[in-house]
Amino acid sequence: MKFIADMMLGRLARWLRLYGYDTLYGIKEDEEIVKIARKDGRIILTRDSGLVERAKKLGVKAILIMSNSLEEQIRQLMDEGVEFGELFPENARCPKCNGVIVRVKKEDVAGKVPPKVYEAYDEFYMCTNCGQIYWPGRQWREMEKMDKNFKKLKH
Repeated sequence: MKFIADMMLGRLARWLRLYGYDTLYGIKEDEEIVKIARKDGRIILTRDSGLVERAKKLGVKAILIMSNSLEEQIRQLMDEGVEFGELFPENARCPKCNGVIVRVKKEDVAGKVPPKVYEAYDEFYMCTNCGQIYWPGRQWREMEKMDKNFKKLKH
């Protein structure tokens, strides 16, 4: 499953990437969104009912996201059959650029992360596209808490 999210769904797009879904975001023009979705076989995610109608007329799958709440958006996608399995870093994509994230050796990030981070952690991941480096710090733990809450939405 690959997605393209409109400009109103940036937070959802980042979370889908963290769950490993190839999710494009940042395209402003509806026509371009439909064109890319059609060409790449992507599902459009939008809060715009007009965009959904235009997409469906062209045979492109589109989901009208009903809520502004991230939790409700995740629940809706679960109801649509989207699986929310392993969260970052397994199979994740970069939440910033959608690139693939891979585990790297600690030595590979020397001088690229703050010295205190380098000393405190042994586990590092890097985006193969933009070079962003990730480690299991405070933000990571917050993401894990949110993931647990999302998993409860299934029940």
